[in-house]
Amino acid sequence: MDHQALYNRFRTRLENGDWKLGQRIPSIRHVVRTEGASHHTVVKLYERLVAEGYIEAQQGRGYFVTRSGHDSPSGALAFASSFEMSSDPLFRLLQSNPDAVKLGCGWLPTKWRDTDILTRSIRRTARLERRSLVEYGDIQGYRPLRLQLCQHLSSKIRLDVSPIQVLTTLGATQALDLVTRLLIKPGDVVLVDEPGNGNLIKLIALAGGRVMGVPRGLDGPDVDALARLAKQHRIRAFYCNSTFHNPTGGCLSARVAFEILRLAIEHDFTIVEDDVYGDFAAGAHQSFAELDGLDRVIYIGSFSKSLSASLRIGYLACNLNLIASLVELKLLTSVAVPGFCERFVNTIMTDGSYLKHMQSIQRKLMVQQEVTQQALRKLGWQFEIEPAGGMFLWIHHPSMDDLAPLIQELAARNVLLMPGSSFSVTNGSENRLRVNVSHFSPELVPLFRVA
Repeated sequence: MDHQALYNRFRTRLENGDWKLGQRIPSIRHVVRTEGASHHTVVKLYERLVAEGYIEAQQGRGYFVTRSGHDSPSGALAFASSFEMSSDPLFRLLQSNPDAVKLGCGWLPTKWRDTDILTRSIRRTARLERRSLVEYGDIQGYRPLRLQLCQHLSSKIRLDVSPIQVLTTLGATQALDLVTRLLIKPGDVVLVDEPGNGNLIKLIALAGGRVMGVPRGLDGPDVDALARLAKQHRIRAFYCNSTFHNPTGGCLSARVAFEILRLAIEHDFTIVEDDVYGDFAAGAHQSFAELDGLDRVIYIGSFSKSLSASLRIGYLACNLNLIASLVELKLLTSVAVPGFCERFVNTIMTDGSYLKHMQSIQRKLMVQQEVTQQALRKLGWQFEIEPAGGMFLWIHHPSMDDLAPLIQELAARNVLLMPGSSFSVTNGSENRLRVNVSHFSPELVPLFRVA
């Protein structure tokens, strides 16, 4: 009997509950003898059932049922099983083969990263900061880096902040997680950009928050829509991507920032400003934090998008009344950001390498935006927002109500996209696509031609 046929029989018996939870199943030797299968085939079968969580091996005793009938896997096993068959577009992008064109991703292509700068700075940091290779980092964050971040925020968004108000994190993802853990309780109404960060929507829902979308326009969130929601509900927080918004590419205007901050004061809610793409803007750019001075704004930034995803260095800046609680949450959930990574980022910020790198990236993105928009516009694609920089372009075609067939067709050609529904609170935007212009090339143009 071959492996698949034997597997199907055993799994059916387990699913039907023929063997009960905790019961010992026949030994490998017994199955070989009674089923006429090779020893190798049965060993492979049992290894597969162990991997899927149906049975477990107990040394010297044999194999025992750990999941039978209609039992479902629990804990880490359930998480792993769900992702083995995951259809989540972001998961597929992150786990795709290196040769795939990740046109729908949220990061820069490898060839745009200055690996020479990274290599030199890593060597220098390792030579000067050897202890950081083996010891825990500072819980709140390496103080010299926090000082650099204060200077960085002063030049980028004109924000005066003290190092004691800054906390380093494992990328912006952990910053959002810590803030959500602190602010959001089950049943709280939480506003987000619509469309917006799909993972953030899931994160808030995981905390028990009731997520509602605020439509995103040319110069930021729709102030009138936000005002209506604030009158109808008790808002706990509004999470907003301020610069080169994901996925539309739009930026926050001073007028909209002022009006939303006024509503936050009037209705007593916190603004969580996600500015992870802020460093892609040339010169200073508009932010909530600048207008508010971190009274009711929590500001989040990151180097994962601009420098290296592997470093996982993010940060947040907030009111002194919140910082102690956030530091405690960080201690409980991750202890500290790797000290070597923090010192590395401090090195390239101190010697000016980071600024030069970002100026180069900003110029490339401005060119890529113009080239990509021009190419797609000629093919009939439309976009309400025409970003002058940043990575994202939010596109649709007037003759296509559902872009799923196009996404599947391009995936078959090893070109991966993110459907519009991945960015929607209400599972809408099926006729939209997020395109990362830094991954766009002339070779891709024919694939977007609509018959």
